[in-house]
Amino acid sequence: MNTLIKKIIPLLLTALALLSGCNITHNVAEGEYLLDKTSIALDKSNTGLKELNFDTDNLYGIIRQKKMTQYLDNYGFFNSRVTPEVTKKDKKARVKYNVELARPYTIKNIYYKIQDPVLRDFVINNENNFSIKKHNIYNANLLDDDRYIITKQLRDIGYFYFSPGYIYFEVDSAFNNHELDIYLNIKQVQIISDTNPAEIIKKDHQRFFIDQVSINPNFDPLRTDTSKMLTFRNPDTTNGIDRFLFYYRDKLKIRPKAIRNSIFLEPLKLYSEISEKNTYKQLSSLPLYGYTSMEFRQVEDNPILPDTSKKYLNCAINLTRRPVQSFSVETEGTTSDGQLGAAGNFVYQNLNIFRGGEVLTIKFTGGVEWQQGGQAENNVFLFFNTFETGAEASVDFPKFLLPISQDRMPKLLRPRTTIKTGFNYQNRPDYERYVTNLSFGYNWRGKKFVSHSLIPSDLNSVSIFPDSAFIKKIDELNDPRLKNQYTDHFIMAVKYSYIFNDQQRDRVKNFMFLRWDIETAGNLIGLINNVSNAPENENGEHTIFTIPYAQYVRATVDFRYYFALDDESTFVYRNLFGIGVPFGNSSALPFEKGFYAGGASDMRGWRYRTLGPGSFRDTSGSYFERMGDIILQANLEYRFPVYSFLKGAIFADFGNIWLLNSSTTFPGGKFKFDDFLGEIAINGGLGARLDFNFFIFRIDAAAPLKNPAFPTGERWRINNLKLKDVIWNFGIGYPF
Repeated sequence: MNTLIKKIIPLLLTALALLSGCNITHNVAEGEYLLDKTSIALDKSNTGLKELNFDTDNLYGIIRQKKMTQYLDNYGFFNSRVTPEVTKKDKKARVKYNVELARPYTIKNIYYKIQDPVLRDFVINNENNFSIKKHNIYNANLLDDDRYIITKQLRDIGYFYFSPGYIYFEVDSAFNNHELDIYLNIKQVQIISDTNPAEIIKKDHQRFFIDQVSINPNFDPLRTDTSKMLTFRNPDTTNGIDRFLFYYRDKLKIRPKAIRNSIFLEPLKLYSEISEKNTYKQLSSLPLYGYTSMEFRQVEDNPILPDTSKKYLNCAINLTRRPVQSFSVETEGTTSDGQLGAAGNFVYQNLNIFRGGEVLTIKFTGGVEWQQGGQAENNVFLFFNTFETGAEASVDFPKFLLPISQDRMPKLLRPRTTIKTGFNYQNRPDYERYVTNLSFGYNWRGKKFVSHSLIPSDLNSVSIFPDSAFIKKIDELNDPRLKNQYTDHFIMAVKYSYIFNDQQRDRVKNFMFLRWDIETAGNLIGLINNVSNAPENENGEHTIFTIPYAQYVRATVDFRYYFALDDESTFVYRNLFGIGVPFGNSSALPFEKGFYAGGASDMRGWRYRTLGPGSFRDTSGSYFERMGDIILQANLEYRFPVYSFLKGAIFADFGNIWLLNSSTTFPGGKFKFDDFLGEIAINGGLGARLDFNFFIFRIDAAAPLKNPAFPTGERWRINNLKLKDVIWNFGIGYPF
């Protein structure tokens, strides 16, 4: 896929240049030629192999003849031939490189020239983990890979001073049958003799154990007066000697155990590089600290060590604190329906509220916006008709809050517990809404690139006060589903999220993002009501605190793949699927749990929440935010640099929302397997991004190319597009 994109984009750009009528050979001097095209023809007939998986894409990056020959040698195809063939026409030249692959050399034997018997046994016992294998085609790049694999494995079992420079390979290709032998060598440590400077003494590599770990939790490079020391005792003592030491000034402002739980290096156990890296990661994840440094020093002849025949290291950890308390004021633009609004936040944070690295965050929010609505003109202030304000408080704990010992929890999980509560008031053209919430949840890391979130308790109470005209409009439609969307309800939900993201910010590479969410609500309350035969209200609903509670199950899958074409150009594919099923006490999903299409981050050819459901077309002129039980969406976007901080984008969006059941208010909105493909909406557009690294402002212009609201034969709108059909979207950050 990546290769296909690399080939398509230059072809598109070339076609545009030809269509524009540019004569690119106009300035080429007589007798000179402009290189128009290069190609590679690969001949595998001389390899002697029935099947050969050889990718020529890498050869295009080293198109010069001698570089290609060296490349083929590195991959075992010694003595291959590369012959250029040049064709000239109309001041243009095309070069075809004919690559005749020779029979590749394979690995006959692998020998180990290692004098240290401990290292030799280790390497032999782990040879199955190495990249080079007997009978495989020789590959010089894999030799380098194995040098780093061996080094990492040795450093993980105590060889602190070992480095890749101690490993080298010898290759013997003195065979006539295209085979070669590889000799893996590990050099001994060389030191200068104390008695004779001209004499070099060779010694075996040493394994190191950890002796003491000292921590300075308020390190200041300009001050060294850490006269106070706290020893962290049992279970970190051996023979009465404290192995964890805390140095500090004045008062120790964080509990030692909060830091101790983040340290993977264990006294009197072997040094491990992976434990060192995990300690860095864990300490860096504590918001209280902005900088972490670790220093290891060899212990010289310490008589109090339990085993003086072993080699030991002391580890010093310095932590630089951030200010514990902070205030910030944030302003931002909002784009709910493609029209700019404004919002502001006042945020207070305490990074050590209970002296265990817990983060308290209190946020006050407020915003104004324009949204469509029946009575919009009656409540307008400075071009805005939607007002929102609220407050939120949360405490984030760097551990699991569970009734069991934290020592039983693997440190690699990087556990966190978050308790959050908030209140939000919304004044919209057709109604006022009050939302109160309280949640308790856990976050932790799984395997590499994987994280999990579990919220066992998420409570939301929603009170809605529609205006009289809006109520009248809903009553006239006589749609129970629509009426349910705008009535009070209570949600008691359980949520789980699985997230995979293999993006590495320091590398330009393809990466994938996958998020799977599942949520269910009302089960516990429903079970209690069923067992107790609780009475129903006049609408046939069970209630809690006189408010009907919601019951539903909801799941979404958000998949994205980012093709890194080069340092600044990216092709992005995104696919979103979601479904929500109400049951029991609910005839429809709660308003805030439904699916919506249209707006700055999904179907950009439609205004916010105006697409769908299905083939529904509004001919009455009434406005309702169109909610669905199912969403299916795909997005394609090519992002490229233009100049300096200005970036460009070409995109296409595909998707729609649907209902699970028929609705008199939204005819044509029900999902049907026979019809849904024809009801996929399509839009295309261009975008500009002002990318300042810390802040990205986005402008997208999109037009609906296929609109399922029109009759079947009239849904493609390309020939009917007008300038007024273009939808302008403004956003902060990338859409996905």
